[in-house]
Amino acid sequence: MITTMHERAVQFADGINVLDGFTVLNQVVFNQVVVCCDSDEITNKVLEKIQSLRECWAGGSVWQGRQVIRVSVCSWATTSNDISTSVRSFAKARSML
Repeated sequence: MITTMHERAVQFADGINVLDGFTVLNQVVFNQVVVCCDSDEITNKVLEKIQSLRECWAGGSVWQGRQVIRVSVCSWATTSNDISTSVRSFAKARSML
């Protein structure tokens, strides 16, 4: 269970890292990925779009003084396809601005 959640979180971070407009801020050591965009304003707007698309769930937070999008892989049943869908959702949300 632990290994699977970590692998899916790493997959998510790797997928986000190749998208324009996103930066992964943390080293993925378990199931958490902390993502930001070019500014706090854009990060918050992208988060709103992600949540409105309802294809994946991500929450907002503040990390080292920046607005961030926090992704937690919380289930052993999360598949590689689930992560791919979530990464596409982030890309779609960013393109909607």
